[in-house]
Amino acid sequence: MKKTLLFASLIFGALIQMSAQCTIVPSCTASSTGGYCTVPTPSSTLVSATVLSPYNTTIQLTIGSTVFISPLTVPISSATLTSLTGLPTGLSYSVNPVGGAMLGGASGCLLITGTPATGTAGNYTITANVSVTTPLGAGPGSASWFLTVNPATTTGIVNQEIATTVFLAPNPATSELAIISDTHLGKIVVSDALGKIVLIQDANYTNQTTLNVQNFTKGIYFVQVYNGTKMITKKFIKD
Repeated sequence: MKKTLLFASLIFGALIQMSAQCTIVPSCTASSTGGYCTVPTPSSTLVSATVLSPYNTTIQLTIGSTVFISPLTVPISSATLTSLTGLPTGLSYSVNPVGGAMLGGASGCLLITGTPATGTAGNYTITANVSVTTPLGAGPGSASWFLTVNPATTTGIVNQEIATTVFLAPNPATSELAIISDTHLGKIVVSDALGKIVLIQDANYTNQTTLNVQNFTKGIYFVQVYNGTKMITKKFIKD
């Protein structure tokens, strides 16, 4: 009986860890000298959090194939995310792929989730620390973002402006279309070129969601992304 309970608890724990992973969506192209790129971009502000309110945001990361180390441009063998520092109490992170190791030219993602604890309202600098391996050896790298934790509200909801940056990938799309934003996403409405609504989906106030467009007729479509009363429209092509 004890063995059965132990096995069940291990399976349950593994399922929780799997469900907490983000979905990798290659969203940027690293330069031949910079070594990496991210969405949101480094030094930008992440979706704000609120004390005692559930939080969820994703950072997409692409490792370059090469990096400039004066005076040479050398290939990147691999890069490993070693830590994410600066998170307020109550928030934690997970990495996909598990372990944070990516080959040169590969993509990954970071999921920050949790509930900011009482007393954590303020501004934070979140830093991803990476170990990069090249034929010249291993060296450190890092990227940082800013995070604001708002004081708790009576409703647990904070009014936020709609993102000025919304990515659709891939575009054109064949089966799935990922929507990635730098703020929370609410309702998603997809219309065809004639204005007919073909899909309505709720993103549940995360900053990343995926639409199933496999059965869409080939052509041009418009995606309306809502955040409260704010809205932005993006276009994609169905192949």
